[in-house]
Amino acid sequence: MLTLRRPAGRSFVLALFAAAACLSAGSLARAQSKPAPSPAPTPAGTFISRETVSVTNVDVVVEDGKGNRVTGLRKEDFVVVEDGVEQLITNFFAVEQGRMSVVGDEEIPPAPAAPPGAPAPAASPGAGPPPPKTRIVIFVDSLSLSPFNRNRVLRSVEEWVRGTVKDNVEGMIVVWNRSLKIRRRFTNDGRDLADILKQIEEESAQGATRISNRREILQRIDDSKSSAEATAIARGWAQEQTNDLVYTLEALRTTITQLSGVDGRKILLHVSEGLPQSPGAEVFRFVQDKFRDTAGAMSGQFEFDNTSSYLGLVREANASGVTLYLFDATGLGVDQTVTAENKYQSTRLDSFTDRMNSQSMLQLLAEETGGEAILNSNDVLPSLKKVEKDFTSYYSIGYRSLRSGLDRPHKLEVKVKRKGLTARARRSYVEKGLETRTVEAVQSGLYFGRDENPLAAGLEVGTPTPHSSGNFEVPIRIRIPYSRIAMLPEGPRVRGRLTFYFIVMDAEEKKSELTSQSKTVELDAKRFEELQKKDFIYDVRLLMIPGRQRLSFAVRDETTTTTSYLQKTIFVSIFSGQPAPPK
Repeated sequence: MLTLRRPAGRSFVLALFAAAACLSAGSLARAQSKPAPSPAPTPAGTFISRETVSVTNVDVVVEDGKGNRVTGLRKEDFVVVEDGVEQLITNFFAVEQGRMSVVGDEEIPPAPAAPPGAPAPAASPGAGPPPPKTRIVIFVDSLSLSPFNRNRVLRSVEEWVRGTVKDNVEGMIVVWNRSLKIRRRFTNDGRDLADILKQIEEESAQGATRISNRREILQRIDDSKSSAEATAIARGWAQEQTNDLVYTLEALRTTITQLSGVDGRKILLHVSEGLPQSPGAEVFRFVQDKFRDTAGAMSGQFEFDNTSSYLGLVREANASGVTLYLFDATGLGVDQTVTAENKYQSTRLDSFTDRMNSQSMLQLLAEETGGEAILNSNDVLPSLKKVEKDFTSYYSIGYRSLRSGLDRPHKLEVKVKRKGLTARARRSYVEKGLETRTVEAVQSGLYFGRDENPLAAGLEVGTPTPHSSGNFEVPIRIRIPYSRIAMLPEGPRVRGRLTFYFIVMDAEEKKSELTSQSKTVELDAKRFEELQKKDFIYDVRLLMIPGRQRLSFAVRDETTTTTSYLQKTIFVSIFSGQPAPPK
């Protein structure tokens, strides 16, 4: 694979964007170049109602007082409250043991059992639709994990995915270790995922180094002569850990955002040794206990508190429909501060403060997104089996409410009318406008294929030609049948409007800016019938560097809001566009 080359004086992203905004003429219309818009503009000339009624769906798990799953409920057993106002439930289905059992008010009979040794019978017409696909992302935070704890948990995950990830359940693996790597994209081959996890067990992890470095910090504080000196050491450590946390939360946010345009039930299993609410809080407490300096230690803890960042992550997860399950791989291990290196310290680290600081945000993320935090357990396999129950036995509730059309957050509460039962669901959601949903789907298309093409759009790639500074112009032709475009009469003419979206990612997963262009399609009404069997053609030239590129594209009919999504892998050779050598 060729090395990525950057244009002199410009970033890779800027180079792609500059060309992506440069659109050339189609055979029936001409587009004009313009700067890339902000992520969610309203296309010029398009009418969008600011008050629309749409359906919000929320998945709900119901348990009794002993934590057992409760099935057999109907929509009249639930109450949904949005922003303090009870909502009318309009859509409802129940999934039990991985199959639809109730849709609306209709109970679906179970499929007849197949005789021993015979293939399963085909679904009968009355068997109802299959439940939504479940997609599970396993996020391994190797920056916080020690090899021993990581491998202990991953061995349980390996066993679990072998039997769980199949058919309508897909899994994906990403690893964070100061860089975010997708190790396996979505697949329903659980054995393949287990093999990848086994490979990860042989790789480096930074958690042990972090613990060792903290011991040195504690020893320095124990040897310090004053509270001011000790607090300065603690502040330096807290700042270092904050930097790591900022990038870790950004990696999580990026993973969650990439899932926003993906359909189905979305679950993220996060494996770490905790996420600190206030990096260095346990070290500041160590200073407090040694010097009895409550004011200095407390101010340090407040200074590095990151609760607002976690609330932002909650908002992102609920906006993307992702449920978080967070596994603390520390388990019930021995106190990490009791070692030969620090047995002579005059003060002991407060293990309660240490554990609460690293686990409280795991609980917050889980509770707010409808998942669970798995804490203080050396055997996580039972918890994984409980996760499986969450996506094979649950209720999906939908309701309609008046919307503003803006990207606004809303509080959400689901209750069960029957006494002794509790509902677990996300506690908020973000109302997304049409433009935001389209942009997110195009961005997700870089990572996860999206097979939706109601406009029957076609995408053709021409021969790249040298441009400048090592870049190549890649001609792209888009075809859309006129019969699929909504055209409204305006006197002697008919008009429609299309909006096109483009984003490109290279082999190193560096992305261009997403850019969009709107085009009015205008025809003489007398010619409309004869063009019904022909294509509207739109040409664009994208500036790319040599190597493999992933293009994600969408086109939306602004009259009907019908949208097609396409993805294409393009390889640009450094020899592209060169004349053939003489014979």
